[in-house]
Amino acid sequence: MKLPKDSIENWGDLEKLFLTRFFEDDLEVTMPTLLAIKQQKGESVKAFVERFWNMALRCPSGMTQATLVETYRHNLQTLLLAQIGGR
Repeated sequence: MKLPKDSIENWGDLEKLFLTRFFEDDLEVTMPTLLAIKQQKGESVKAFVERFWNMALRCPSGMTQATLVETYRHNLQTLLLAQIGGR
């Protein structure tokens, strides 16, 4: 009920959101997984921060905090980065 209207367009979207919400903790987080986490369309910055850092804490990557921050910044939506002067 908290999702924006029409944010789920098909069964695959619903499945992905369901698994992320209820089974994300069971997934192994690898460096490629962490690097592939992107801010989703319609996802707030706050929600993306929480999702990214929750995943980063479970990734035995050895990445420095500075590298994690740069990865997070890079994975924000391009429009948002343009607004804050990041790209």
